[in-house]
Amino acid sequence: MASADLPTPDFTFDPNAPGACLAGVRPYRTGSFRLDAQLDSGRFVVHNYGHGGCGITLSWGCAAKVKEMVQKRIAVAHDTEVAVLGAGVMGMTAATLLLELGLRVTIYSDRDPAQTTSFKAGGHWAVSVVKYEGKENELKDILRTSYTTFKNSIGHGFGVSERPNFTPKPSPNLDVVEQLVPGLLPARVPLTRLPFEGHTKPGFKYQTLLVEPPIFLPRLESDLKARGVMFVHRNFTSKQHVFTSLTQKLIVNCTGLGAKVLWNDSKMVPVKGQLAMLPAQPDLQYLYGQDGYMFPRADHVVIGGTFEEGVNNEVASKTVCKDLVKHIAALFGKAAPRPMPEIHIHHPRNTAMVDPAMPARV
Repeated sequence: MASADLPTPDFTFDPNAPGACLAGVRPYRTGSFRLDAQLDSGRFVVHNYGHGGCGITLSWGCAAKVKEMVQKRIAVAHDTEVAVLGAGVMGMTAATLLLELGLRVTIYSDRDPAQTTSFKAGGHWAVSVVKYEGKENELKDILRTSYTTFKNSIGHGFGVSERPNFTPKPSPNLDVVEQLVPGLLPARVPLTRLPFEGHTKPGFKYQTLLVEPPIFLPRLESDLKARGVMFVHRNFTSKQHVFTSLTQKLIVNCTGLGAKVLWNDSKMVPVKGQLAMLPAQPDLQYLYGQDGYMFPRADHVVIGGTFEEGVNNEVASKTVCKDLVKHIAALFGKAAPRPMPEIHIHHPRNTAMVDPAMPARV
């Protein structure tokens, strides 16, 4: 191994170990995520869902938009209570900022925060698996606010850290940030060779953030509870069920894929993703992406992932997860090269949905 190489991961993987294989379902929305408000049956409903694979990335920025909409509403309606639907990252960040308006906030969800899709996410700060047609200018504000909020939380117990992200080819998930908000992220650096064992080809080094869901989400939950926010277990079956069950006139809908049923949103598409969770390896302080991905965190080394459009179950396959590990291991010369299956997130078949199309002009 050359002296300049960064540490090689230990790819030993036991798919039978507790928590070794993980599956979640991304709440992808055709056309664009939804972030707007409407009056419906006497309720003021703010919709905040459909963020696909970058809910954590966009969370604080979307929450700030939600707060703006609610602030304008209460200036004329004088509501004092708000119901937030959903206990994932969108619901909890929105609830956090709504507290700043002096509202009494209650979160309703059929899942605890640790059971949500957000908790299963890898945590890489990047714009991935999301559509935003017609929302480019809004996305600029969201990215700026989210990134700044996360960066300012580094060192304060939110599980956020800056990490270099090495890729064998340009990353549209990060290049789109530079295009929309120039200078928000450090400029990518071209490399004549990626600094890893088994790598001989050029690549790129980005600087971005890692947000660790097993730290970030419990911190949001504990902070909200400490400020008096109630978490109520509730399984709504329809929009009418929501309206007849709740007394609050202000409702913030952060139900993700649940909006498909609750608000009859036919644009919502489930996209299953599977992850292999290796034991933690503190020596690894870098991210690796664009040919599979690897995110070393405090709890695990996360290796992903799959992209299974239209699949709405959270059952992980040990075989699939083993293959994810073998794919990355092969890139480091630690396993035999293998064909990339169509469900692999970086299979060319999935590019149109995984990598956001760069806006022609914004």
